[in-house]
Amino acid sequence: MEELLRGQTAAEIIPFDFSAPCLYFPIRHHSPACSWHLKKAIEEYRPDCILIEGPENADSLIPVLASEESKTPLALYYSFQDNEGRLGKEKGAYKCYYPFTACSPEYVAMKEAMALGISCHLIDLSYGEILMATARDQGLLSKEEKVSYNDDYLLSRSRFVQLLCEKTGLRSFEEFWEKYFEIRAFAMSTQEFVAQLHAYCLLARQNTPEEEMKKEGCLARERHMAKRIEEFRGHFHRVLVVTGGFHTWGLLHPEEGEESSGIPGGIQSVYPMAYTLEALDALNGYASGMPSPGFYHRVWTMMAEGKEQPWDEAVLDFLVGTGRRLRQGGFALSAYDEICAMDMARGLAELRGKGQPGLYELQDAVLSSFVKGEVSPAVSEPLRILGRLLTGTAVGRLCDQALVPPLVKDFEEQCRAFRLKIQESAASQVVLNIFTSARHRGISAFLYRTSFLDCGFARRQKGPDLLNGRDRNLIREIWSYQWSGSVMAALIDHSVSGATVEEACKRELEEGMARAAAAEEGARLMVWSFLMGLSGEGRDFGGQMEELLAADGDFFSLGKACASLNTLCRLRTLYRQEGKGLERLLEMCFVKLSQLLPSMTRIRDEQLTDCIQVCALLYELTGRKEFAGRREELMETFEAMARDAKIHPGLHGGVLGLLYGGDTAKGEEIFRICAGYLMGTGEKMRSSAVFLRGLFSTSRDLALVHEEFTVMLDGLFARLSQEEFVSLLPELRLAFSYFAPVEADRLAARAAALHGASGASVRRQRAVDVREYEYGEALDEWAAARL
Repeated sequence: MEELLRGQTAAEIIPFDFSAPCLYFPIRHHSPACSWHLKKAIEEYRPDCILIEGPENADSLIPVLASEESKTPLALYYSFQDNEGRLGKEKGAYKCYYPFTACSPEYVAMKEAMALGISCHLIDLSYGEILMATARDQGLLSKEEKVSYNDDYLLSRSRFVQLLCEKTGLRSFEEFWEKYFEIRAFAMSTQEFVAQLHAYCLLARQNTPEEEMKKEGCLARERHMAKRIEEFRGHFHRVLVVTGGFHTWGLLHPEEGEESSGIPGGIQSVYPMAYTLEALDALNGYASGMPSPGFYHRVWTMMAEGKEQPWDEAVLDFLVGTGRRLRQGGFALSAYDEICAMDMARGLAELRGKGQPGLYELQDAVLSSFVKGEVSPAVSEPLRILGRLLTGTAVGRLCDQALVPPLVKDFEEQCRAFRLKIQESAASQVVLNIFTSARHRGISAFLYRTSFLDCGFARRQKGPDLLNGRDRNLIREIWSYQWSGSVMAALIDHSVSGATVEEACKRELEEGMARAAAAEEGARLMVWSFLMGLSGEGRDFGGQMEELLAADGDFFSLGKACASLNTLCRLRTLYRQEGKGLERLLEMCFVKLSQLLPSMTRIRDEQLTDCIQVCALLYELTGRKEFAGRREELMETFEAMARDAKIHPGLHGGVLGLLYGGDTAKGEEIFRICAGYLMGTGEKMRSSAVFLRGLFSTSRDLALVHEEFTVMLDGLFARLSQEEFVSLLPELRLAFSYFAPVEADRLAARAAALHGASGASVRRQRAVDVREYEYGEALDEWAAARL
């Protein structure tokens, strides 16, 4: 390492003296080596105060994080509401996480301070102040979803790092770091380790433009931390400062500048939260610390147990664990394969100049010994299993005195009551019989509430979809759910809406209805209320919904609102929910749609499907006794639309199908109009496909009952040229998609009979001769060579 980092000795520039009144210890986030040497430094230095890089408005939460009852992984969740638009033109909410694992140096410092009974504080700017000190689209304000406070990207992404990896022949910064800092940590004294880390960090800083550091907010943060260090040095004799190694030089030589003026016009908060290793690993794309937290956590455990070869034993554990899971899945893997893989890892470590095999030797060994043949998705299961093990599945836990919003506590209590698994980060599934079990209906309502709050906890995979009007015939729901740190963060964000999940949903339903500008939006919120088991709130929306219906003149918005209200009316008994006033709302919707319907004959192509669906819905409603008296009026409206010479062909077909369904005696008249499309010429013939699409969507039995219809279709196809047929083919496919497979077979058999063939003979094709196939291949090659 010394040969790589030539120049002035870092120890001469950044002193590390155990007799000094203030000792600066550089770290990399989540690094076991840094944590191991930090513990040794604390034992040697015996500080009476430890200062840690971290937003200072979370200072009071250190006892919660360091409590014996709290278990890692944990995180601090910071949020900032920019009420005055000081960070951008649009006012908005900002958030970030400050995660900790058992091997995070900051967490180790907190635990040691708690054990020794000494003062411990966070000294960085508050999250809101960091944002204000950061240039637009930089640092924590980057357009990327960079949500981790403890970023290491200034250490790992620069031309200097790239050249260093090229010189050492290593594939990435992570591999470089593991070789020269993590694995070699045992062979160095704490002074040697810190001197080497100081040297690297100082060179990384020297190769980072000052303007970039200013835009990232680094200089403002270092200026504030340096000031806080001086303040604490006035009260304590031996102060240990634990910060990212990149900042140490900046703390010793802070830049001149203005002090932070606080955060007027903004609201910020911070909460401790349970986190997951999976969520922590997802942040690694943003250089927020060591990758593969499950692996490094195992290494740290081995270190804490005093193992002489912690890396070697951790690699062995993961090889055996991967092999065990592969065999459980039916993968053919022997113990000898595992022995070969371990030998491979040790051999690679020796070739690469490492004292022990590490993460990259482990990955290469699995690839070489467990993957049989060429790497492909079909045979890469060993790599997928290893990847999951390297990430880890641990979920943290907070102590009882943690300041957790009541909404989060209520969520956890309901999960326990419904026996939903939130103690692990793996995805789980639950099957609910919502019509036969009151408990299952309760679980369904709870999961819908979490979906309404958009916290990312649950997703319905199968079951009736009342929001979109699909699969309403299904009687079971299948949900997948998964706990993660982002779920808790979202719940914290929603905690201002209520102390329980139910209260938050009620409040946000009311706010959503107050903001609704169209009948479609209001009706959709009523469906949400229905699904969440908040029928009382749905009933209270009646007055607001009437106002929306009265003010809305959009035919398609009213159509979607009508479909939602119809769903609620039909299913309220089955779901055992109240719904007074729904019939009145549905009648208002019906009347307005009936009034607007005659003006919809000249719709655009993209509006056709929605318009036909509304027409079919109105026809369906008149089949119910509450609306039976409006059937005649609706049929007259359809007849008037059909007489319009400029009606859209697809809508014309849909309306004719509904007229035929209402009165089959009109079949001959409707059949004559159909013949005009199918046997016509020019524009009529070109409109025939979209006409059939509309007709079949509302009355496909017309084609099944009348054999003459098949004859007309056959005549149409016979008269079409190749180009005309190809141009109509997309619409024809859509038209015939409305037939069930058995119905399509009947039509096909009837069409085949017109030409003296059977359905079976049409489906059976002549086998292609080998010589014809070879000739075709040669012809293709000849044509391709000349293109």
